[in-house]
This record gives sequence, C-alpha cells and structure tokens, in this order.
Amino acid sequence: MAVHVDAALPLHPLTVDDLAAMVDAGILDEDDRVELLDGVLVEMSPQSPAHAAAVGQLNMLLAPIAAAKGLVVSPQCPLNVVSSISQPEPDLAVATAGSSDAYPAQAQLVIEVSLTSRAVDLGRKAAIYAAAAIPEYWVLDLDGRRLVVHRDPAADRYETIAALTEADSVSAAQLPLAVAVAELLPPRR
Repeated sequence: MAVHVDAALPLHPLTVDDLAAMVDAGILDEDDRVELLDGVLVEMSPQSPAHAAAVGQLNMLLAPIAAAKGLVVSPQCPLNVVSSISQPEPDLAVATAGSSDAYPAQAQLVIEVSLTSRAVDLGRKAAIYAAAAIPEYWVLDLDGRRLVVHRDPAADRYETIAALTEADSVSAAQLPLAVAVAELLPPRR
C-alpha cells in the first residue's frame, strides 16, 4: 500500500530507539520486511529468485575473505550507521563483528543487490552509507547487468562512482577481492 504525505505536514521521524521499542513491544517482529531510512519505516520488496541467488553467491564469495581479515559478513541484517534516524538492512555488509547485543558497525564494504530498489539503493542509501563513512558501497544492478561502485565518502555522497559492465572486473579497495562482474550476475535467459 503506497502512502502519500503532503509535504506541508509536519512529520515526527522515527528513531533507531523507537524502532527497537516497536520490536520489543511486538508491534514489529523479525519477519517484517522493513528498514528505517531517514526516520521513515520503508517496506522492502520480497526477494526474487535472482536476487536471492546473487546474495547467496556474494555471501559465499565474501565469507572466507572476511574471516581471514577478522571480519564478518552480515547478510540482510541491520547495520549500525551511527545515525539516530537510519538503520538500513543491506543485502551484505563486511564489517567488524558486533557484540551479541549490537548490530555490526564499521563496515568495510556494503553491497545492495538491486532489482526493484535501484532508485533507493543509488539514492538515499548511498547518501546514508557515505554519511556513515563506509569506504566502499556496491550496487549490483541485476536488470541493468552492471555493478555500480561507490568510493571515497565525503559528507553524504561518494566522490568516486563507477558503473562497471559485465565485461569489466572489480577489485575491492580494502579487501583482497578481485572478481569479474559477469560472475556476480545471474546467467542471461
């Protein structure tokens, strides 16, 4: 259900603490597909088979690399971006392990697999991740058959953005990862 709000109406943004209280009170549960972006609970689309396959493949690729560096791969879990009004749930984050009572933070690499969420992934989420000083952010655009690599965060944007095609390869800036973009994409139908 789409909700349209008059821009003239004063809004009260939800906070990360409000979100935690809603979970604790049973208003939301772990199966609800929402994330907090800029003080608004945003519904996440159901996963397609192609999306799930790409996330699984990336997870298998990243897990041994992260483990060797003493990091964790956090698939589709909340990420602490040190914001009182945003708590995104990226498809994958390679981050410093959090304690059992905290979400991972200090991500080295965040990846969103984009099928229906491309506008948000390339827009607001990029700004949120840049503001959190996440050094590298990838958007795997399944429909566009490309990988959009964001680097060099400055305030709420990335200074360097490159759109790589399936003919290109990519090397992660802070992880020992080099891979052909074609290997990250599902086979053509």
